[in-house]
Amino acid sequence: MGVKYLRFILLLVFFSAAYRYPCGLSEEIDVDNYEMNGLSAASKFNIMDELSLLYNDIHIGPVGIKPSYQVNEIYDDNVYDAAEEEVSDLYTLHRPSLLIAAPFSDYLLSHFKYDVEIYDYEHEQERDRVNQSWEGSLGFYFANDFSFVLSDRFRKYVIPPGVQRRFFGDIDELDIPVEDQGPNVFVGRRDLTTNFASFEMDFPDFFPNVDFLIRYNNQDVSYQKDEFKSDDYNLDTLGAIIEYNYPFLPVKVSSGFVYSIQRYDAETSKNRDNYKNDIPLNISWTINQKNEIYLNTNYRTSKYKKQSNIENFEGWDVVLGDRYLINPVSSIEIYGERSLKEQRQANNNSYFYTKVGIKYINQHDRIDGYLDVYYWNMRFAESTGTSGVVEDVDSFHVHLNVKYRPQKWWFAEFDYSYANRDNTFDSGDLLKNAVSLGLGLTF
Repeated sequence: MGVKYLRFILLLVFFSAAYRYPCGLSEEIDVDNYEMNGLSAASKFNIMDELSLLYNDIHIGPVGIKPSYQVNEIYDDNVYDAAEEEVSDLYTLHRPSLLIAAPFSDYLLSHFKYDVEIYDYEHEQERDRVNQSWEGSLGFYFANDFSFVLSDRFRKYVIPPGVQRRFFGDIDELDIPVEDQGPNVFVGRRDLTTNFASFEMDFPDFFPNVDFLIRYNNQDVSYQKDEFKSDDYNLDTLGAIIEYNYPFLPVKVSSGFVYSIQRYDAETSKNRDNYKNDIPLNISWTINQKNEIYLNTNYRTSKYKKQSNIENFEGWDVVLGDRYLINPVSSIEIYGERSLKEQRQANNNSYFYTKVGIKYINQHDRIDGYLDVYYWNMRFAESTGTSGVVEDVDSFHVHLNVKYRPQKWWFAEFDYSYANRDNTFDSGDLLKNAVSLGLGLTF
């Protein structure tokens, strides 16, 4: 028996013993592939978290310090996301992290965060890798809810060899266009760096129940190997959102615009340069203390240069959901989506995307958990290539996560995910199970 399998069994025994005691719920990680449960979900800046850090954790003078460490033993029965001849393996994921927050004055708060992900496979060692992230921000907070935040995040990331899937895995985690290397194709190891800089300003509340903010982001993606250099790009995004709270129903309405310019570095990829316009409209209605209905819509256009062989695109997204609070510690959410999405190629073969799901969340003092079950379908408007066949994809997913935290400074976690895709083309099929047991320390 290998050392990793022994560690997995020991974690299982430990988890079972810990679970005998009274329990309660956790932080939410909504992913299909466990390898995605890493840097992006954990590193979002939250002012309340930073303020909590200043008062509740390790201190050197006014500086708050919060180190943490988590280890997971994960069994994956299809590590390469293959359609056939699946390969299973057991691997260890180490995730140390360090968060530092420092107030320079009553109005200025800074924070720095360093994250590492270390993947160590039992057999498929070509998938071993180390991902790193450095993030820093300066936040200025004034009276009347006026604030602005400057932040920058640099990541060194490795996408391991495997079949690249839509809405799945590392490209979804990094928000990289699936068309750059192609969907449902095997792609080798890719080492890349990303830099994400942002500026956000929340304007003073001059009018009751009205909030207005602007945001600018710049994302730079750079591959290290020459064979992928044609996919290097830079993305500028400027957006503005206005939100109105009507207190008597109560209803919250927000809308605005998001304008982005994507430029590829290589001259041979300039036909992929594009300009996107998004107009979101989101409405949420709190019917009573237990029930909230929301409707999120978005209209998008993509335009390419005249010399490009890629057609322009117009699409839309409509998401409708209902959140219901069963009791003070548990809730259920039913949601659905119908969208027309873009596939960037010569004839811009768009597709209809339909999704329905139900999610149950339970949160107690010591145990957090959720169960998310959903189905989605993709149906393309036209046939793919010269096959004359219209691609159609059905996908069913289950994700269960339970975290037991007997004390503030440590926790045990169980995670299970299931994915089953049925594609018109055999290369697009996918069947995948992943189960994880983990332990974490937070100081």
